[in-house]
This record gives sequence, structure tokens and C-alpha cells, in this order.
Amino acid sequence: LLIAAGLTEALSVGVMIRRSGYLQSTFGGGNPPDLWFGIQDEKLYNYLDVIGDGGREAYRKMNSWDFFPYMPSYMIFYGALLLIQCRSAQASDISWLFLIAMIGDIIETGTFNYAANQFPEHISSTIVRAASIANEIKWVSFGFGAIGLVGLFVHNSLKAKKAHQG
Repeated sequence: LLIAAGLTEALSVGVMIRRSGYLQSTFGGGNPPDLWFGIQDEKLYNYLDVIGDGGREAYRKMNSWDFFPYMPSYMIFYGALLLIQCRSAQASDISWLFLIAMIGDIIETGTFNYAANQFPEHISSTIVRAASIANEIKWVSFGFGAIGLVGLFVHNSLKAKKAHQG
């Protein structure tokens, strides 16, 4: 399962980078809102306006891939790696951080997709604010999860090396 999740994650990242690059190079607007940290209404609507009808369609297609397989693959792959490292270190399980990141990602991506579908009509600023909070939670959870994964990997590697030396 871990190998399958890792391969799916690698493929998904490649597709997402390609789709994001296509969106940016063809329609302008810079990075899509999913890559921002926090979102303000006007910045979101300005982005959706700049990329135009074709860009909004390309953005919705990118979001389809984001929902599946990208989100589940990163949650399973990085969550499993973190769980392995936590158990090896006999530390508290923090692998749930990647689940929290994925839940935030689902809320954010779903909201932005909805906003792209409704444009030029604006959706509720409360909904955009909730998506902004979900976006921030996604990035913070993913960041702490990644730091935990690296830190525990280093800790476990040094512990194994010390045990092997005597």
C-alpha cells in the first residue's frame, strides 16, 4: 500500500505541476489560489477574472485531479511514513496531521471550484473566509507534519546508528 501510495503521489505531483504550469503560462494570473496562504475575496475574484473563461475551465480540471488522486495519495503516503517514524521512535502518533491537511484542502478546493463555477457572481464572503481558514490549516498541518517526519527520521536514524555502533 505504501509503495502504491508513493507512486500515485509522485504521478499526482507531476500532473498537478504540469496543470498548474499550463494554467499560469496560458491564462496568466500567477499561482492558483490553492498555493496561496490565506485568501482575500478581492484577490480571489481578481484571479478568476484575469484567467478568463478558459482559465477557469482549466482551473476546474486541475481541481478534479486535486480531489482525486492527489489529496488521498499525499494523505496516505506521508501519513503512513510519519506513522512508521512515530512508532519507531515510540513517540506520540502525529500522522493525523496529514488527514487534517487533506480536510482543509477539500474545503479550500471545493470552495474555490464553486467560486470559479459561479463567477462573475460572487459567493458569500463568509464562505471565502472559511476556505481561507481551511487553506491556512492545510498549510500549517502539512508543514508541521513534514517537519515531524524529517525530525523523526533523523532521530530514528541517529538512534539506529548509535545502537549499531555499540
